[in-house]
Amino acid sequence: MKLGTRLLVFSSVFLVTLPLLGYYFIEKIERSLLQGQEEVQSMTASALATVVKGYTDLFDVEEDAIYVYPKKQNISIDGYIIEEEDWHLLKDKFTAYEGGYLSLLLTEDTRYIYAYLRVKDRDIIYRNPRYISLDSSDHVRLEYIDKDDQRQRLVMLAEGQGNISVYRVGDDWKAWKDGRHMSAVYGVWRETSEGYDLELRFPSEWLGADRRLSISVVDVFGENERYPDTIVSTQLLGNEILNPLLFHSRKIGDAISSLKDSSSQICIIDKFRRVRAVIGGQQMNDSLCQATDKVSKTLVENVLKGEEQQERISKDDELLIVAAHPVFDGGDIIGAVLVSSSSKQILSRQRITLNEVVLVTAGMFALVFASLLIFSSWLAYRINRLKKQAASLVDDSGRIMDNIELPDSRHQDEIGELSRSFSALLHRLNDYTRFLETVPRMLRHEILNPVNTISMSLQNLQGKRGRLQDDETGDITTAGNAIEQLQLIVSSLTEAANIDDALIQDETESFDIAALLAEYVSNSQRKHEKANLLYRGVTQGIFVEGNDIRMVQLLDKIKDNALDFAFPDTSIVFELDISQGDRAVIYIKNEGESIPQQQLDLLFQGMISQRSAKTGRPHLGIGLYVAHKIAQFHQGQLKIANRRDKQGVEVVLVLPAVKNR
Repeated sequence: MKLGTRLLVFSSVFLVTLPLLGYYFIEKIERSLLQGQEEVQSMTASALATVVKGYTDLFDVEEDAIYVYPKKQNISIDGYIIEEEDWHLLKDKFTAYEGGYLSLLLTEDTRYIYAYLRVKDRDIIYRNPRYISLDSSDHVRLEYIDKDDQRQRLVMLAEGQGNISVYRVGDDWKAWKDGRHMSAVYGVWRETSEGYDLELRFPSEWLGADRRLSISVVDVFGENERYPDTIVSTQLLGNEILNPLLFHSRKIGDAISSLKDSSSQICIIDKFRRVRAVIGGQQMNDSLCQATDKVSKTLVENVLKGEEQQERISKDDELLIVAAHPVFDGGDIIGAVLVSSSSKQILSRQRITLNEVVLVTAGMFALVFASLLIFSSWLAYRINRLKKQAASLVDDSGRIMDNIELPDSRHQDEIGELSRSFSALLHRLNDYTRFLETVPRMLRHEILNPVNTISMSLQNLQGKRGRLQDDETGDITTAGNAIEQLQLIVSSLTEAANIDDALIQDETESFDIAALLAEYVSNSQRKHEKANLLYRGVTQGIFVEGNDIRMVQLLDKIKDNALDFAFPDTSIVFELDISQGDRAVIYIKNEGESIPQQQLDLLFQGMISQRSAKTGRPHLGIGLYVAHKIAQFHQGQLKIANRRDKQGVEVVLVLPAVKNR
């Protein structure tokens, strides 16, 4: 990966760990909040249990009491339980008697007590005015204790579906006392598939302090006989005591009313698990005590045995935290206090904090990521710029430019330090390169002077050859050959050192490369009579831009190598290919030994010679270096490769062709 990519990847890994660590700590905070809430609720339950000890008489109630639910919605007396209205929230709270023959549900508000009765009766006998007795038709009996501690009896009956008639009756339930309809009681009778439903209301102020009543359903036998056949009552058989009504205790509610706005729900129950008071919890979607008469046995079983209890209850998608504490009356347990709260409420602030942390983290992540992206891009740009600038200071021939200045050298950071190091290194290399370039000129001057002197001395000795012995004459000849080789070496070094400057000064023009090749091969054949030089291709009409003298110099270098490496009695072929459009391709092929690939890559570098046999002439590997420079000067390419038929080597010179002007 690139440096910028690595920086982004590694920094992103660390940035991603930040929200993970934040989530981990928030989870620990959540557990701490829940644990702290449990402790707070436990202390609250204990304190409330102490408060309600002063109302122990309100916990006294028989187990068969009829529970009256607080009214949650407006009730329309029409004989129906309508979805989302009326009794809908309480439709599962009916109390069944005699195997479901009678099902009863009571609720109250500040003025009325509402009752809904479901009766199973396949043969409904309605009232007939011909029958005077009020018990001659199916009817409902309501018996209660009034404010004066007197027992009052009401009969509710109907002549068909619709509004009911209500009469006050005596002990025998047959005749009304005053013959007037009780308009304060309003009810509607409606037939169902199993019998009939009766919905009614009556003033709650009729009830005495004990709040006792009973409801009975009377089934009359036969359309003609009309005598009471079956009576199903909320009273226990043989018991003259009416059922106590069990309301939410207003006294207990008043005692803890200061907590009604609490986000937690406070529930007071008696020893029969009946709910006696509910305060708070209006914000809760679900609860333990709303719209119920008894709480779960498993929830309060240990509490009613005298133990404090803490529970976490999952209901739907909500977690309820419940703390319970028993209420004592001396050594007896008469009830319990339950304090419950929803995890949604407890953790709402924690979620807000989490959202804030997420938003801040996301903002910081985006800011840091953008900053890193900008910084890494800027850093990568500076490094790439430094690379390009450093590369541009060296030309194609490997020479270092005179003006060495890197813009990043002005910066004081690490890249600036690297730029200054590059500049210093390139200055030293440039100085050394200039020194190397002057070496051939110095050598030529310093070496040729004594060489010329020695050569003149040898010539004088040769003039006196008649007076010398034969072995002395041979030594003179050998010395002359050595001097000639030394002169060739100096000339080659000088030629290679000055080739760039010489090429810059050469004039260029368009010349016919085909005619030049044909003439060059013909002249070379006459010069090298023992060699076999051949030319293949057109002899005129192919023009290139350049210097014809330099082109002949290039061909000489390649020809000399071909003559040295070719097998005896084999041909050296010069071939001009003009089939490649705007390019002229010259192939020079000889038959000889192949060249290893690792050596092919080094032939144009100079001072590299691959000759294994002695030819009598010095070979420094400079010829191909000079030829390569001349090819570049002509905007061409020079390549050396082993022939595909593995019979030798071929040199390929590619030149851009131009139209003759």
